[in-house]
Amino acid sequence: MGVDAQEASVRIGPNGRILALSSAWFSDGARRRTEARRAGRCVECGTALASRRTPYCSRRCQWKFHGHYFWDSARSFTMLRDRYTCRLCGCRKRARELDVDHIVEIALGGAALEYSNLQTVCRDCHRAKTSGFLRSRSASARAPGP
Repeated sequence: MGVDAQEASVRIGPNGRILALSSAWFSDGARRRTEARRAGRCVECGTALASRRTPYCSRRCQWKFHGHYFWDSARSFTMLRDRYTCRLCGCRKRARELDVDHIVEIALGGAALEYSNLQTVCRDCHRAKTSGFLRSRSASARAPGP
């Protein structure tokens, strides 16, 4: 029963993308927010808080902390961090014209919601990177083994 409850707490979108890790949000996230509030420090950066009403010192820290648990927040924070600029070709575009890509694909063991593994890319660069990955993956699957 515990395994089913844990699996149900991970929401996965129609394309196989992790949307939320709600079990971690309600266990680890709740514990970290409570500890930060009691200590009077921001849960994300450790800065002293003006009041204990919220565990965040700024909106930036709030988005960053939520991004450890929810894809939408991780996506928004990554685009803001990269200043809405494609990391591959350097073009600057509107958010609706950009994607957030995993530097090391999840299929190769890359972390799903880790900021160091996320980058902002334009749709053209994302399409080219993904097709290159899929081509190399299918070629390695077709290659005869030793």
